[in-house]
Amino acid sequence: MRLFVNELCKIKASKSVKGITAAFFCFAILAGTIWGRAPSPVFVYGFGSPFMWIFGNGAAGFFLYAAVVAGLFASEFELGVIHNVLESGVKRSSYFIAKVIAVFGVTVLIYLGGIAALCLFKCLTVGFGPADLIFADYGLKVLAFNGWAICSLLSYVAVYILIACLLREAVPTFIAAFVITLCELFNLFRGPVRIAMDAIDFIKSDRILSPEFAALFTPCIYILVISLAAAYILFLVRDVE
Repeated sequence: MRLFVNELCKIKASKSVKGITAAFFCFAILAGTIWGRAPSPVFVYGFGSPFMWIFGNGAAGFFLYAAVVAGLFASEFELGVIHNVLESGVKRSSYFIAKVIAVFGVTVLIYLGGIAALCLFKCLTVGFGPADLIFADYGLKVLAFNGWAICSLLSYVAVYILIACLLREAVPTFIAAFVITLCELFNLFRGPVRIAMDAIDFIKSDRILSPEFAALFTPCIYILVISLAAAYILFLVRDVE
């Protein structure tokens, strides 16, 4: 528990994380008050806010935060912080798990906080939306959609952590993370970003609870598990100078 709390304090003290968090909340406020005026009630009314967030910036901008966190991970290798902690007798497995849980926890909190801000400002400006426009099983669909969205976000966080464990320097980690995300945005390969963007079609057709929607995000689970497992093995077996 002490390791976990310590990791949270380090992330909280990071100026880069604070800056990215502020940027996302500003984006959520803009999306709730100015943007998202499309004819579709999903994007116009407040009840569509939980579905607007990943469409607005979750599919692309949020992965910048993942790159920042991975940079923090890599910079601790570079600055010798991890070496000093392990030399003090802390188990590698416990330290790695504490760092990953802290990073994942903060990622989810920022994501949910962005949705809450977007929903609040959207409802204040246009209302929650008439009853006949609300999806059937709306609450369940919100949980399903955002659950899979979080899965896609964490899968990219895991990829960036793996890159950090491989390169162990902040600048190369940022460059590699940026290149990977940029390549996917230009549709050079299909990964969590493209999958999250494809999910918008399921909103419009009201098929969020369909097996096809779940299958859309299934690759994210494999990416998450494989990347974390590989990063964990690297963290355990490689020397920390």
